[in-house]
Amino acid sequence: MFVKTPEQKTFNGISKGAASNKRRRVPLGNGFKSDGAASNYGRRLNSTPNKRKLPVFTPWKVVLASFLIGICGVLYIGHVFDTQQALAEVNRLENQFNRVHRVYNQQRLTYDRLTGPKEIYQQARLIGFVNAGPADQVIIIQKEEE
Repeated sequence: MFVKTPEQKTFNGISKGAASNKRRRVPLGNGFKSDGAASNYGRRLNSTPNKRKLPVFTPWKVVLASFLIGICGVLYIGHVFDTQQALAEVNRLENQFNRVHRVYNQQRLTYDRLTGPKEIYQQARLIGFVNAGPADQVIIIQKEEE
């Protein structure tokens, strides 16, 4: 007696042998964009198994990066100290300017009081001048007859 199993359909992956819907051609680039799928699946790799890759972070790169970061840190700290010193100088000069400005304003007020209209009118009265009244009077000059 011969027993035969039912015929099974053969599928080549999830897409049943058709091209994947997720893979699409990038217009200006080379190859396909696969939206996270394995990009080398079903393709030959151009790598030789005997080739040994160097590590990305070699000791001299780490030393060079540390040295450059240290130099940048020293320059930054020096800049911060220079900025603080410049700010202290600006604050000192601003305080000195405000002090001199107050003295100037006091002297100006004293001068304005000494040369103001009140003082001038008092000095003029003491000398013998007479107040002419409002300043919008018309002055008529007459010729002297000889």
